[in-house]
Amino acid sequence: MLTEDIYSTYDWLRKHIFMYLGGAGLLSLTLVGFVVHFEYRSVVNEKATERLVSIVLKHKGEINDFLADIATTMRTITMLEPLERLRDQETLEELFHRLQASTDNAYEDLGVIDAQGNHLAYVGPFDLMDKNYSEEKWFANVMRDEIYISNVFLGFRNLPHFIIAVHHGEGDQSWILRATVNADRFGELVEHVRFGETGHAFLVSSDGLYQTNPRVGGRILDRVPEREFDFKVFEGVRYQHMINHEGKRVFRAMTWMKDNDWLLVVEQEAGEVLGEFHTERRKAAAFFLGGGLFITLLTLFTIRALSRRVIQVDAERHLVDEQLLQSQKLASIGELSAGIAHEINNPLAVIGEEAGWMQDLLKREHFQDVEELAELQDSLREIVKQAGRCRDITHKLLRFARKSDAVVRAVGLNKLVEEVIEMREHQAELNNIQIVRKFEPEIPVVHTDPAQIRQVLLNLINNAMDALGQSGQITVSTDMWDKGGAIIRVADNGPGIAKENLGKIFDPFFTTKPPGKGTGLGLSICHGILEKLGAKISVASKVGEGTVFTVRIPLEPKTQKSDV
Repeated sequence: MLTEDIYSTYDWLRKHIFMYLGGAGLLSLTLVGFVVHFEYRSVVNEKATERLVSIVLKHKGEINDFLADIATTMRTITMLEPLERLRDQETLEELFHRLQASTDNAYEDLGVIDAQGNHLAYVGPFDLMDKNYSEEKWFANVMRDEIYISNVFLGFRNLPHFIIAVHHGEGDQSWILRATVNADRFGELVEHVRFGETGHAFLVSSDGLYQTNPRVGGRILDRVPEREFDFKVFEGVRYQHMINHEGKRVFRAMTWMKDNDWLLVVEQEAGEVLGEFHTERRKAAAFFLGGGLFITLLTLFTIRALSRRVIQVDAERHLVDEQLLQSQKLASIGELSAGIAHEINNPLAVIGEEAGWMQDLLKREHFQDVEELAELQDSLREIVKQAGRCRDITHKLLRFARKSDAVVRAVGLNKLVEEVIEMREHQAELNNIQIVRKFEPEIPVVHTDPAQIRQVLLNLINNAMDALGQSGQITVSTDMWDKGGAIIRVADNGPGIAKENLGKIFDPFFTTKPPGKGTGLGLSICHGILEKLGAKISVASKVGEGTVFTVRIPLEPKTQKSDV
């Protein structure tokens, strides 16, 4: 039963927790909201910049690819087709139709022009055969550069267009293959960048003339508004947040192309860009309001949970007392089991001696005619074997409970370790556990009790297998000890041991295994065995990486006694 004092204390705690926890949460949420609000503009600019820069670079690549494909195709034609074939009207018409079919009608006309600027052949909708181009700007450029892509101009046809021309040959024998790019087709390529309601792209020449139609405010070959653009050449992409000639705030990205002769412009009205982010801001506001409600509800829930916890404190305290009592009982049982094991040793010795005496009897001559002689001998051998096994088990328990003399002799550790591994390797394979051996071939012979070292090593391998469960790797290695002796390491890549448990790992009855899986005696027994033999055992572990047990065995034990 909780007293009135406890109820009064809890009521005081409930009020203060609600004030402190709820107030701290709401204050933090408010501060975050202000930070988000003031950082909002910079986020908008950053996102708009990234978007427009990405669009302008991608679009620049598409336009360059389009022009390069046409120029490369025409260059290939001049290299593969002789002038005699191209000046033939039928041949040029056939070539023109093939080019149209392969480029989705990108060409408006196609002509062959001699070094004096006269048409040798022409295919197209305009009457240009009698025109001479020797005084045209593009003619001089192509004669000089071999391949030339012009700006948009009116020319003899008095319509906006631009040409791609390829010069072939030398001197008076040279000639030009000239193609007019379909203005509508090229305009579609440039202007197809439409994102949102106001996003668009257009081209401007270095002398300030529109090369394609902008969405609003001008037509092709119109001069751009004064002070709208700075035509200084720059590298990469330039980004602007500005007010255009229509008085609208826009985000604009620009990059030079075609040997710095065309400026590609991609822009979008700021109102539309901000509108997209305003929606996100409203969502954020709703999120913060929801967060405030959540904090309030969480505070109330926490207070209710605390109240239930206070009520359970006494019951849990009684449960802890019962568990402590149970632990004391287990400790007593451990001591009692050691005494029982000692008492069992005597009848086991008698059983073994009597079975041995019976084996001697069966060797006498008058027993040789007994039909079941072989079965009796097999049974007696099994009795002796199992009695010895029981005696070994009781000795192992007694080694931890009391001091016993060790059988000390010269031991080759590599062979001993291999024998222990072979005992457990089959079970390890069934659990998908790999045991890796790393033996030092020059390891010295040590004088110790092989049976007890075998028991320690078997326990360490069993513990590693339990830690790994159904998969993993155990590495068993031997090495030289710089203080004279040998080292055995058993390492696994299992879950590891928590730092707070490392200091208690060798305490009797301490275990991290689930109930029923371990008694907590294994490592305690190992520690006792090694201490008696003058050896040392240590552990290193990191949660999530695994555990390494290190056994250091001296060349000679502290005391050398032999069982007689």
